[in-house]
Amino acid sequence: MNALNQGRNPLPVAESSTRLPNFIIGGALKGGTTSLNFYLKQHPAVYMCPLKEPRYFAYETDNPDHVNGRGLHFPVKTWAQYVALFAEADDQPVVGEVSPHYMISPIAPQGIYDRLPGARLLFSLRQPVKRAYSIYWHGVRLGDETRPVEEALGEDEYAVIHGLYAAWLKSWYALFAPEQIKIVLFDDLQGDPLGTYADICRFLEIDATFVPNLTVRNKGGAMKNRRLGVLYEKLKKHPLRRVLDPLLPDKARQAIAQARDQNLEEPPPMPAPLRERLNAFYRDDIAALEQLLHRDLSAWKK
Repeated sequence: MNALNQGRNPLPVAESSTRLPNFIIGGALKGGTTSLNFYLKQHPAVYMCPLKEPRYFAYETDNPDHVNGRGLHFPVKTWAQYVALFAEADDQPVVGEVSPHYMISPIAPQGIYDRLPGARLLFSLRQPVKRAYSIYWHGVRLGDETRPVEEALGEDEYAVIHGLYAAWLKSWYALFAPEQIKIVLFDDLQGDPLGTYADICRFLEIDATFVPNLTVRNKGGAMKNRRLGVLYEKLKKHPLRRVLDPLLPDKARQAIAQARDQNLEEPPPMPAPLRERLNAFYRDDIAALEQLLHRDLSAWKK
């Protein structure tokens, strides 16, 4: 039985030397998690992990690819390293982290439940066809994706499977009480960012009247200048960025981000046959998600 069901406060204020996350943004990829992290860390009642995407709970110690560093990078592999990430947390009632890969991890739900049973969980979901297309162009920007989009977005590809939200969320609802889980739609985050932010604050039981800077958003798309775009994305992911970021003035960081955004443009429309194939692929899962969320998602089916 989890902490909520036992009647305990799921957001306890612990000693600073033993602070652990009581709030996790667990997905989905390209669903607005970077923006949410930026907005929430501005709140005086929230301490967000300085390392975005530690991915600790998704690290599989018996997976050779994970152990040998092939594929997805895992910057934090031990519990001691994970705990150390929150050493600077003070008396904020909410301590959180963001790792979008948790949602589809086969081990993250149980790992988080075992270590942090009272944690509140947030998942930001985006129309799955649009999200898959965004992931494709992200791979192109990184220089990791060179295949035609029809091949890269096959039904057995990671970018596509990630969008089966109802299927993935079942594992989380099987372990955690519904009151511990908050589902946010990317559409709402885009259309009403302040209202969505306030709703999340109420979920976390913190001041919902606080107004953060909502002007900064993580932009995606195709590159006008490919070489410049790939260089920026590589620098963005470089380990040194964590060291250098705090040393840069806010204006310098904003100027770099602005230059990167100015090099982006809307990608070409998704080929119609591919769009129709993916819409059909996701149709049943979207229907299941409607039942899970008790919300009409007919706009996602068009």
